[in-house]
Amino acid sequence: MVSGAFGAFPSLALKPVVLGQIHAPTNIVSSNDGTGRLFVCDQLGKIYIIQGGMMIPTPFLNLASTANAAPDDGPGPIVSVNTGYNERGLLGLAFHPGFANPASPGYRRFYVNYVKSYEAGIDPDPPQAGDPTGGGVTVVAEFQVFAANPNVADQASERRLLAFTQPQTNHNGGQLLFGPDGYLYIGTGDGGGSNDNGLGHTGREVSTTSNLGNAQDKTRLLGKILRIDPLDPDGAGPLTYSIPATNPFVGVGGGVKEEIYAYGLRNPWRFSFDQRAGGTNRLFCGDVGQGRIEEINLIVAGGNYGWRYLEGFENPTFSSGAASNPMPEPEPGATKIAPIAMYAHPGVTTSPVLPQLGLSVTGGFVYRGTAIPALQGKYVFGDYGSTSGASDGRLMGLEETAPNSGVFTLTQAVPLLGLANPIVGQRILCLGEDQNGEIYIGMKTKGGVLELDNGLPSGGIYKIMPVDTTTANLQPTKDNTIFSEDGSLSDGRGYLYAGRTGVNSPTSDLRRALLAFNVAVIPGDAQIQSAQLQLRTGKVGPNGAGKTLTLQRLNETWGEGTSQNLNGGSGAPATTSDATWTQRFFNTSPWSTAGGTFQTTVSSSTLAAAGLITFPSTVQMIADVQGWISSPATNAGWIVRSDELNDGTACQFDSRQLGTTIPHLTVVYDLGPQPTPFENWLAAYYPANLTGQFVDPNGDDDGDGIQNQIEYAYGLNPLSRDATSDFTATTAPAADDATDFVVSFRRDTNASDLTYQLQISPNLTSWTTIALCSGFNSASGENGGEIVSEDGLIDAVNLVVVRVTLPAGSNTRQFVRLQVDRQ
Repeated sequence: MVSGAFGAFPSLALKPVVLGQIHAPTNIVSSNDGTGRLFVCDQLGKIYIIQGGMMIPTPFLNLASTANAAPDDGPGPIVSVNTGYNERGLLGLAFHPGFANPASPGYRRFYVNYVKSYEAGIDPDPPQAGDPTGGGVTVVAEFQVFAANPNVADQASERRLLAFTQPQTNHNGGQLLFGPDGYLYIGTGDGGGSNDNGLGHTGREVSTTSNLGNAQDKTRLLGKILRIDPLDPDGAGPLTYSIPATNPFVGVGGGVKEEIYAYGLRNPWRFSFDQRAGGTNRLFCGDVGQGRIEEINLIVAGGNYGWRYLEGFENPTFSSGAASNPMPEPEPGATKIAPIAMYAHPGVTTSPVLPQLGLSVTGGFVYRGTAIPALQGKYVFGDYGSTSGASDGRLMGLEETAPNSGVFTLTQAVPLLGLANPIVGQRILCLGEDQNGEIYIGMKTKGGVLELDNGLPSGGIYKIMPVDTTTANLQPTKDNTIFSEDGSLSDGRGYLYAGRTGVNSPTSDLRRALLAFNVAVIPGDAQIQSAQLQLRTGKVGPNGAGKTLTLQRLNETWGEGTSQNLNGGSGAPATTSDATWTQRFFNTSPWSTAGGTFQTTVSSSTLAAAGLITFPSTVQMIADVQGWISSPATNAGWIVRSDELNDGTACQFDSRQLGTTIPHLTVVYDLGPQPTPFENWLAAYYPANLTGQFVDPNGDDDGDGIQNQIEYAYGLNPLSRDATSDFTATTAPAADDATDFVVSFRRDTNASDLTYQLQISPNLTSWTTIALCSGFNSASGENGGEIVSEDGLIDAVNLVVVRVTLPAGSNTRQFVRLQVDRQ
């Protein structure tokens, strides 16, 4: 169940990984083989690999028709032949737990779930006469990877495990996942249409109101979560998989499908085990509702989750359309497991009241990564769209109130840095994990499978990243005081003054203080959380204590010259570039309005008092600083004013030149993920590339014989031929008939994501590392290697010279190589 409170979720950032290169991402899966590869299913029937932050353009597996990128009659998944919405296609991918283990029978094997055109004889339980087959056939199949190329699957290796007919085109489920028990879990929808009572749904031929429906019928595979061992037990058939003896309905008889693990589901769209270190091994599942309620369920063996007799906690009334005549239940009193979280569709009122958050749940993951400690143990999920147009996907979260309590708090909108949540214009199709447990989101800006966005595929892959909170402590870059009695007075090097004089003087005049800060030191993509200004008040006029001091944003820039008056607040003759009452820059640029041109809206205020005073952070003050970061040309700073109606309210403040405490602006800001060194290099040399567009590390784009990744490592231009790489190797006699072997190589110290290993070998078989450098660290000698020098060559590029002494009598013929690895 869900408690009414919200979970304490940290602010998160979404980093684009791949944009404009995939149509509709339905799965993001790691092979968990140590390569760091992510595999992304595109609904139209292709699987792509993301490696090193780039998407390899050649599909890992291509199940789409060679004649049409979106077939309705080809050998692969069905999706729309046009740009319309469709729920069929390539829907699931899972790698065998033994995928990377040569000793495992699952070595190099993976599994997919796709919907293809109906084919007579493919379904071992063919539809009854008159039942529709227009939804196609769900196929769960095994493939193998080519031994010679781990980035290409052998399409001819397909071995079908399961095939079952879909009466209608929607509610196909499609999730594949290996559990902690090593078995394959398969999600299936109820067969589509609506209400689970159309043709092809159990009991529809008898009744249109009280039929059992596929999800409750344990003699059908639809509306279930299945569990099998996908490895062919004997190669002889009839099954090409085996059913675990611990499945809950093994031996029940009566035609009950023993593959069933749980039932009563409408359309389980994405489920996951909390099976990483620190996890509970529980199975979390998002089940898409019909028209009112979305669910998150904890799936257990044999569990009945209620559909079509329950949608959330409600007994549906779609059989009669009358709330007073709910659907009759053929199994009254049967235990049905309640969701751990529910929410309603926009405009739907429930009793008890549920928050109205979205239209179609997308199940997610319990976070068990390491990059975001504050997210540890929290379940992150989403909704396809929060509006009637099904756009604006929402990212949400659950947090258990106590370990294994079954009570969760719901965060209706996880805070996102720089983004509204719901995320305007994005549909959340799936979430995924990499090998380290970091979470990714697959989104799409358009509703149609192949619908383009500005001529490009509308799907995108994003990584959930931590938000770093940083504090900047800034002093003024300039400050000044302007004086109403004389347009030629200033005090650029003196104290600051604000308020009205006049109690013990023959005239009553105004003073206003000006301050400006260089906020450009804050990164341009920072999100300001707070900003406060601290001043030290040295003197307060006789009527000034307790008066309101206001801080208001200036609209025009101004100057600070060399004027100074140390004997009081009467000012000094203005010098060049000083600000005065009438001049922004004396004596060339007037204010548009005498006394300074500033916003009438007060940015912050405080009360005048001796000692330290603080202008507290406000929404307007935050907006001022954020605006200056976004548009540096608008940064004219603030003006400080006191009570200007009453005499004797003037205050003196320490300035950046005089006094004991310099004015101090404290800005707290959130910062999302910054570009990696390699991303900066790509942006410099391939500025027209899409986000995540592939640049072959082993390619040679300028034809100079230096691979692209080595060009990056050397700090070279990959698009301009280089006369030399500065990689040299020489020998020289040494003492005692030994031989010095001296090697030099370049390294770009900005490429902090690289590890350089200089290695030698007498036979090209066994290699010894003699120098190592990584990150920003200087090179170090290894295994007898000595760093002779590491000197700057150009910009951030160093030339490293390494010497190793080969003793007399040893093999002085050595091969040398530089191995460069990118994190």
